[in-house]
This record gives sequence, structure tokens and C-alpha cells, in this order.
Amino acid sequence: MTQDRGPTADTPSGRRWGLSWALGPLAGALVALALIFHIRGWGSIPGGSCGSKYQACADGTDTLLFLAFGLTFGGGITLIGVLAMLVKRGFGRAQLIALPLAGAVLIAWPGWQIAQWLRGPMLDIAWTTAVDRPQEARVQGLWVTDDGTVVRGLEDALVAHDPRGGERRWSVDAPVRMSLCSMSDTVSQGIALAAYARHEKPCESVAAIDTDSGRTLWNRTVDANDLRFTRPQGGRVAIDGGTAVVATKDGARAFGLRDGKPRWKYRADDADCGPALVSGAGGRTRIVEVCDPWDAAKVTTRVVTLDSGSGKELHRRDLPTETDLSELDVISTEPFVIRVAESDERGLDAVLAFGKDGGEPVVVKRIGTDVELALGTSQSRFPAQSGLKALVHENTLIAATQTSGGDVPQHVSAYSLRDGARQWRVKVADTWEDEVGSLAVADGRIGVHVDDGRVLSLDPRTGAKQHDHGAVIDETGLKIEMEAQLLAGPGDGWILVNPDSGEHPPLVGLTLKD
Repeated sequence: MTQDRGPTADTPSGRRWGLSWALGPLAGALVALALIFHIRGWGSIPGGSCGSKYQACADGTDTLLFLAFGLTFGGGITLIGVLAMLVKRGFGRAQLIALPLAGAVLIAWPGWQIAQWLRGPMLDIAWTTAVDRPQEARVQGLWVTDDGTVVRGLEDALVAHDPRGGERRWSVDAPVRMSLCSMSDTVSQGIALAAYARHEKPCESVAAIDTDSGRTLWNRTVDANDLRFTRPQGGRVAIDGGTAVVATKDGARAFGLRDGKPRWKYRADDADCGPALVSGAGGRTRIVEVCDPWDAAKVTTRVVTLDSGSGKELHRRDLPTETDLSELDVISTEPFVIRVAESDERGLDAVLAFGKDGGEPVVVKRIGTDVELALGTSQSRFPAQSGLKALVHENTLIAATQTSGGDVPQHVSAYSLRDGARQWRVKVADTWEDEVGSLAVADGRIGVHVDDGRVLSLDPRTGAKQHDHGAVIDETGLKIEMEAQLLAGPGDGWILVNPDSGEHPPLVGLTLKD
């Protein structure tokens, strides 16, 4: 008696039977990949449109969509052919469904990860804050506390926000009939300084603010009756350790940071001299002093360095200038780095880095043979506090730059503050219209906000892109300004601060998109 046996795996018919069991899942996997790539590809297009000056696409969007359409046709044809073959070979309905479905299930998770890798990192808008009122409201300056709290200085108030959701922690109104005119560059011991002025009056009323609660610790009024300082600008107040320093008409006064008690006074040697800005850090108070006698042939500018604790003069250094300064801003308090530009178009226009010993500063010229530092101006973003497109990280100046013939800054460059030599330069703009908006430093990375809606992370040592082309996901009606200031947020996130806070969300929280 003989018994019929089905084909074994090593017979031609057995191999065809095994191939059928393999092709079914494969066809299902291809169709599933097509669906995943469509979802991830179209989902990586911010607001339904990208690729313009105002909204970039994620790096792998084109690749994902190309593969999605290719797999749609290829996978669909393969599935139809495989199903027809399975029917011909007597597979039942359950098998016709189960085999492709098994392949789709098996490929779902790895396919999703492959699509995310192809697309590249993106940023989601996690939260926004409500616009300020009135509509003309504009941010004058910023503080960031040790716990990440973002404090915005408006003309009429200081407002603190939680960095994890933007919720308002506290607010304090400006004194009656006064407006914010300056803010300290730094926060020390949880305290910062704000200066206020009446209409067309000098910036002479100073308040110490507890940044944890918004409580005003003390108020002082100084003699600062130079009307050149009525507009908002940085450098009128500074902090170093437990000392608060305030620019006066002819020098500076120091107070205890917590109690406001007088510490010391500094007065310029000549009645024709006065402080253009004050800065403090590392036990040193620096005063950039301008002397402009009525009948003098030139204007003298110098940096006077004092001991922050005692007010004792340590050294002074004349700057190579002869005319009025058109730009003067602090880029870094420690090391002390400033941007200086004379009104004379052939005069000094550079970044100067000073050491503690009072020696010759290291000079990085704003305009070189092949590149130009795009530092902005003191009035371009946050006038009550320095807000340039430059920062100092580990004795390196990192700044937005534009190349010869370029109209906008599309690169980020790094310069050693030991000798002024350029260490690296990297292009961060994708199209000829894109430009660098602002820079930030966080957890060993340099964040770069590009005005097409991207935030990049660069290695500060080499300029290598760590999180290449993270595209900000735009929402209907949401506007992120080119001049928005980038700040480090919780984890790998970021925060953007819009300067025109009465027209656009004051704060926008960004997180990495899954």
C-alpha cells in the first residue's frame, strides 16, 4: 500500500511552495513600507508646504517621498502578483490575508525607525505663550536663571516663564510713569538688575530683582543725567558676585547686591569723560570710558578695570579709536569681549577680547579678506541688553558670518580669542536667501536658528553638525521672527523668544519630534 506525499522542500515543487510562503510576507512588507514612508514623508512637511525661504524641509523628505511612491507601485504590483500566484497554488483566503499581514507586522517597527533615520531629526512646537498687550509690545532684554526660567523685560514689566511649558511664574510692573531702559547681562545669586527712566529722562532708577519670586529687593537712584542714554541700551547696570555696579554721569557706583548698601564710587579723571558701558565678572568691573573734550582733535576711548569688591583701579587700556563710537556692545562678560565700531568708516570695527592682566586685547576684525562678521547692531534685537549674533564659548568667539559677495550671513565661524585666528567655518543656510537668526550655547553644543525654520546643533570645537537640519514644524498662523533669540530648553529642546511679542507668541517651546 502506498501513500501520496506532498512535495519535499528539496524538490522543485517544494521549493516553489516555500517560495510562496516567503513572497507573501515580502509583498506585505513592501506595501507596509510604502504606507510608512508616505506617513513619515508627508508628515515631515511643516504646515503642508516647505522648501521655501520661510520654511525648510527635513533633510530626508525628498528621499522618503521618492521611496514611498516607488514602493507604492513596486509593492502594489508585487502584492497583486504574489496573491495571484498563491490563489493559483491553492492557498485559502485565510492564508492570502495572513501571509502579507505577517510581513507588514514584522516590518512596521523597523520600517518606522528606518523612515525616521532617512527623514532626519525634526522639531515639534511643544507650546507657545499668548501674545502680549498692547500689540506694540516689544521685548527689551532677557535673563535666564540657573533653573532655566526665562525672564523677559518689556517696556512696562518684567515677566518670568517656566521653561517647560511657558507658564507665567511671576511678573512685576515697572515703576509708575517709568519704562525699562537697561538690564544686567547676567544673573548672580538669583538676583538681577533692571534700570528705568521717565519719559525723555536719564536711565537713573535701579532695582534689584529676586528672579525666583519677582520681588524687588531694593531701589536706588543715581546721577546719570546724560540724555544720550534715554533710549534703551545695555551696559548701564552690571553684576559681579555680590556687587551691583551702576553707570553714573561721570563714572560708576557699586552697591551690595542683596542689600543695596553703598560699596564704592568711581569717578573719571576728566570732566569730559563718562562711561559708555559697565560690565562685571570674575572679580573685575570693566568700564568703557569715552572722553570727548569740546576742542579736542580726537575722541579717546579706554577700558578701565576695577576690583569689583573694593573699586580699586587695577589697570586701564586705551583703544585705538579717534572718533565717536557708532556701536559698542558686550559679547561676553568673562572673558571680557566687546564689539566696537567707530563712526569713522575707516576707523576701528572689530571684536576685542581682553585678558585679566590688562594687556593688549586680541582683535578680530569684523571685515576680513573673505568673510564679514554679521554682529547686528545694539538696536537690532533686544536693546536693553546685548543681543548679537555672536557668543563666546571656551575662549572661542562664535559668530554668524557672510562670505565675500554675500548679502546675508549664511555661515557660522569660530575664532580663537588667544590669537584671533579662524578655527572653522560651516555653512548652515540651504538656499541663497536663508540667513542665521541667532546663536545659543547648551550642553556642549552651539545652537543655530536659521530663518527658514531650522535649528541646528554644531560641535563648538569643529563646527560639525550634531543634529543636522532640525526643521521647526510650523502651525497655521504661527510666526517665528528672523530676529527671534534662541535659548536652550529642557533636555534636547530649545526656546525661541520673539522680540515683537505683541504680534507673535512671545515664547515658542521646541522639542525633538518622534
